[in-house]
Amino acid sequence: MSKLIRVTFFLILASSIISAQEIRTVAENYWIQTTTWDTSFTSSQLIESSLMASGLVEESINLFLNKYKQLLGKFENDRKASFSTLSEYEQGEYILNWAHNNILKNYIENQTLMDVLIDSGNYNCVSSAIFYLILAKEAGLNADIIETSDHAFCSVYTKEGIIDVETTTPYGFNPGLKKEFQQSFNQTGYTYVPPGNYRSRDQIKDREAVALILQNRMSSLQKDNKHKKVIGIAIDRWVLAENNKSHVDMNDAFRNWAAVLNNKGTYTEAYYFLSDVSLKYNLVSENSDLLFDLAYNQIITLTNNDNYNLANTFLEEIKLTLNSTDQTKLEKIVAKDYLSDIVRNESYEISLPLVREAQESGSISKSDWQNWITVLHQNEALKISNNAGWWDAWEFLKTLPLEEKNLNSIKTSIIRAHDNWSFGIHNQFADLFNSQEFKTAEKLLLEALSKDPGNRYLTKDLNDIKKVSP
Repeated sequence: MSKLIRVTFFLILASSIISAQEIRTVAENYWIQTTTWDTSFTSSQLIESSLMASGLVEESINLFLNKYKQLLGKFENDRKASFSTLSEYEQGEYILNWAHNNILKNYIENQTLMDVLIDSGNYNCVSSAIFYLILAKEAGLNADIIETSDHAFCSVYTKEGIIDVETTTPYGFNPGLKKEFQQSFNQTGYTYVPPGNYRSRDQIKDREAVALILQNRMSSLQKDNKHKKVIGIAIDRWVLAENNKSHVDMNDAFRNWAAVLNNKGTYTEAYYFLSDVSLKYNLVSENSDLLFDLAYNQIITLTNNDNYNLANTFLEEIKLTLNSTDQTKLEKIVAKDYLSDIVRNESYEISLPLVREAQESGSISKSDWQNWITVLHQNEALKISNNAGWWDAWEFLKTLPLEEKNLNSIKTSIIRAHDNWSFGIHNQFADLFNSQEFKTAEKLLLEALSKDPGNRYLTKDLNDIKKVSP
């Protein structure tokens, strides 16, 4: 019987459309270089990395670097007159007002990209927070980005304390003090998390702030079921962010793509992809469940088509990433299916030693061994009975090895073979007896009892004939 394929469930919905582009399974060189940067990025590093995170290619990056350079020039000129006379608190508020008066025009929930922000003025919480952080760094203020479960905003260090800056609204400086803030912020759909609720607030490093752009791009692609495109971005984000969450999300991206391939039926492609990235990023243990499912599906596909050699070759190739327990399970499946095929289609002489060998090596279960040994011996006994009679079938079963002869099913077969021979003699006797050929009937019984002394059926028949024989 053909076995069923395991279906892999997605962490997010999968698309039936598979793109043909190559999968990038290593980080872009740019993000590898950022690992040498200080924890606190300069405004230039923040601009460049946020543009790169927005997905700009090399031809476009210089264009937007120049745009930001020109904008920062205007920012410097505008603040020259009075900025230095302001307190840090006032400077922080000035920057927020300047950002909204000059660049930030329209709040759009999914608009994370920094090139779109400067071209159109469209922004969301992430892009506006990073933009504010760029301006704060340029002005010499000490600022950070705060992340919550579904939102991001800034904080500025002042003599009055650490001040929240909700960058999505011009009323967002120290927002808890302004009624206008609540009216404006409520339009974003987010919930403001005040400073006291520290479990919901996480102050993140500059590299993690830039990684939020990559995270939002990943989320957008996943919503469109473009899981293949997510993989390279997820790797870049992990290299940049250097935190556990990005590592987990990167692996989720790997698993989603493997699930797409699995549900498409390309099990080997899925397995080799997942095993490759699992080895590269130390995720073999985390992905052992899905690796097993993929290997299982490939093995079942091969064994259902009687491709046992290919199945064993595949198992040999995947030893590095399949744990020993799962490897043994799959080896037993191949061995069992192969032997099942042999037992069904090959001769007793070919099948029997293979089943015995499999039992000795432990490659099949005890119950499988019992079932196949029973079927083989019973079928052979029937064959012998058809050709030579039940006596020879009985003698054959009695000479089996003790372990096999003591199986309950074989014990029953031995009894039935003996009974069938006895009934055969009895039926011949009954025909002779009914024809009143008593001497011939007695001779038949005596010859049979000489082979099988004490046979209860034949002994009774002999007693019966003595009562009527002259």
